[in-house]
Amino acid sequence: MTEHSPLTGAPTDSDGPTTTPAGAVSAAQPRPAVPDATTRIATDRSEPTPAAPADIAFVAALIRLISLVAGIIGTLEVLAGVLAAEPRAVGLGGAAVGYAAWVATRVGGLSGPHRERTLIRIAVGTLAVIAIGGVLQPSLATALAIGSILPAVIVTPLVSSQVVLRLLILSGLVGAWSVLVAEVAPANRIPADLQSSIAFLTLTFAYAFLIIFLWEVSRRLKNTAADLRSVITMSGNLAETLEPQLVGDLIAVHIARAVGADDCALSYWDRATDLVVTLGYDPPERRLALNESYPLDDFPATRRVLLEQQPLLIDVDDPSADAAEVAYLHSIGQRTMAMIPLVAAGRTIGLVEVTAVRKNAFGSRAVQLATMLAGEAAMALENARLYDEIRHQALHDGLTGLANRVLFRDRVEHAVARSRRTGSQLAVLFIDLDDFKTLNDTHGHDRGDEVLALAARRVSDVLRPSDTAARHGGDEFAILIEDVEDEDAALAVAIRLAEALRQPMSLGHAEVRIAASIGVALGGAANETADELLRNADVAMYAAKGSSRGGAEIFRPALRDGAAERAERAGRLRGVEERDELRLDYQPIVDLATNRIEAVEALVRWQPPDGPVLMPSDWIDLAEESGDIVPIGRWILREACRQARDWQIRLGRTDLRVSVNLSARQFREHDIVATVRTILDETGLPPQTLILEITESGLMRRTQATIARLGALRDLGVHLAIDDFGTGYSSLSYLERFPIDILKIDRTFVSPVGTAISPIARAIVDLGRTLGLQVVAEGVEHVEQARWLIELGCRYGQGYLYARPVGAVAIEALLAEGDGLARPAETDREVGAGASIAEPVEAPRLRIVGGE
Repeated sequence: MTEHSPLTGAPTDSDGPTTTPAGAVSAAQPRPAVPDATTRIATDRSEPTPAAPADIAFVAALIRLISLVAGIIGTLEVLAGVLAAEPRAVGLGGAAVGYAAWVATRVGGLSGPHRERTLIRIAVGTLAVIAIGGVLQPSLATALAIGSILPAVIVTPLVSSQVVLRLLILSGLVGAWSVLVAEVAPANRIPADLQSSIAFLTLTFAYAFLIIFLWEVSRRLKNTAADLRSVITMSGNLAETLEPQLVGDLIAVHIARAVGADDCALSYWDRATDLVVTLGYDPPERRLALNESYPLDDFPATRRVLLEQQPLLIDVDDPSADAAEVAYLHSIGQRTMAMIPLVAAGRTIGLVEVTAVRKNAFGSRAVQLATMLAGEAAMALENARLYDEIRHQALHDGLTGLANRVLFRDRVEHAVARSRRTGSQLAVLFIDLDDFKTLNDTHGHDRGDEVLALAARRVSDVLRPSDTAARHGGDEFAILIEDVEDEDAALAVAIRLAEALRQPMSLGHAEVRIAASIGVALGGAANETADELLRNADVAMYAAKGSSRGGAEIFRPALRDGAAERAERAGRLRGVEERDELRLDYQPIVDLATNRIEAVEALVRWQPPDGPVLMPSDWIDLAEESGDIVPIGRWILREACRQARDWQIRLGRTDLRVSVNLSARQFREHDIVATVRTILDETGLPPQTLILEITESGLMRRTQATIARLGALRDLGVHLAIDDFGTGYSSLSYLERFPIDILKIDRTFVSPVGTAISPIARAIVDLGRTLGLQVVAEGVEHVEQARWLIELGCRYGQGYLYARPVGAVAIEALLAEGDGLARPAETDREVGAGASIAEPVEAPRLRIVGGE
């Protein structure tokens, strides 16, 4: 038997796919339905008492039969009265015939809006005829007493309980009246045998009608019980799961079996997309032939069922049926179809569609039962759908739609368990978007969200359907790749991901580029746990970010050791300034022409109680990441200002300046200006003798706020310097706007291979002269470099040629020599380990002071 879902799918028979018959409705689409070509099963909403069409038809047929029997018995009574010359018998017979004719004209009213009123009138008229019969024909008393029960009983399915009660009371009174009258009324002249025959006939019909009605009631009770069992069984099964597809399949199975359908499809109406989506189908083996959804705009009859919430019947033998509908049913080998809306809390959420190969397979009872089951199923389906939606929200990221951290970890755990059983290998990738905070600060968080969503789509496009992509938090993504061949295959995926993310992204009128650092961890062979794999991928990602941004790194055990050491050091760094483990060394900044110390730069060192001295390169980045650089920076600034003020007073060097580095994180603190002002007040250091050094890269973020903050610091009277100038992304337009006093040439431009001065250093000196800025050259190690810098017009320098960074006592010794520090030149052999060798020169210079 071929079949076709209302939710698109090629016609198939039970053994496999087949082709669509020529001229039939395309099996790739559900059948359209035309309202004019259908028979609608519905109760008139204007009726005061709801009633099933079957009940109305049964009562109407029974009343017609009663009127026919009344006419026959009345005719017999008239003939007997004429033969016996008994006017009472003639009168009774005439009343019975008139009653039959009157009832025949009233039965049609049972289908109208005044059905209950019509039934009451017929019942009362029947009781009136029975009451008259007891007076006119006492021999019929027993039959009439039994017959008096019929009016109240027969109308029971169609009238209210209050009306039934009143009719039963009236029926009892009429029955009692018939028996009482029979005792006092005079006998008539009709022969006894004939009277007995008429009485027997009347009694037989009365009993027959009563038995017919009781049989019908019993049958309906059994059907109702069966229907209730179907509802209860379906409800019990649906209570066992909240999986939408499983719920849909269970509903389809129960409805198909209850109504005797060959096929049953249950669909959900997705109002957002105006699609009808398959959620359940019976038989389940045919579900593979279905398309998941179809557009509702193409099928107005289906839409009408959903909007009007009315069942719809279609039969191929209906001559008024739409040809496309008939062709569709023929194409799937079916003859009858019914569509039942699914209504939950007054809102249509979908529909049930049943088809059968039998003619007129779905009668009114089948439609009623399907409607009752659909009503029960609708709430279960809606609850399952809402549960699935809540579960999806709980396990997926709302912005990108990817799996979230919880779901991803669960997938990794299952993948690890599977790899142990099968011996396969898997890979976990961690992706971090480089400098995403800068992008957020520059373009705003809304644009940042757009970038994350677009990045998620690009990640998904690179992966296989079997891979899992997740947003792990913030700008981090995680990838699970199962059945990966080897390390090279995993790395190839990481490279494709990095390349996809590197492509330009359009944000409104702007175009941005991002890079991603990716860590890769392989599992399966070494029995790693899910937590270990996730941790290894995270370690590898940070290693990739630290080595070369925009690249990928495979996890190695050595990386974990380094990460553990880094984490341990970060923990010990917290509160280091409070434990008095910091100290400051100082390096002179000299006038290149006179060799006089004009300033000193404060350089921090960390001296753990149980280890060697740690240079800033060993821990400053950690302090930046953790935020510990802020309290550390305050300690450095306060200690440097205190020491400088002490030297100014005790050595009489009121012009001595001290240079202190501000980290980018410290500079961005909202209270940095108040902090500097407070420390100057506490130490008494004249503001003009304090130089604050800020790296070039630290200044080029949020430039408007940067300019305002620099201006506020400048208003305090301090001098501002750009450290390591030329190594970042310089912007001359901003440099002109920055309230800067000093440019410090990075050592890479002063001390390249050989002893020649870099052209970049020359350009920076010229730039400083043009902008009216002082220029300080760092990394001066040779006398020739000092001479060339003087010739270029660079006034200040610092480096190993003059002194290494040394403690406060050593610097104080140099400062104490005052202007008499000039000494005969010494060879570069005295500069220290790693310094170049140069010929002695005659130029005066400072005494070399070795650092620790």
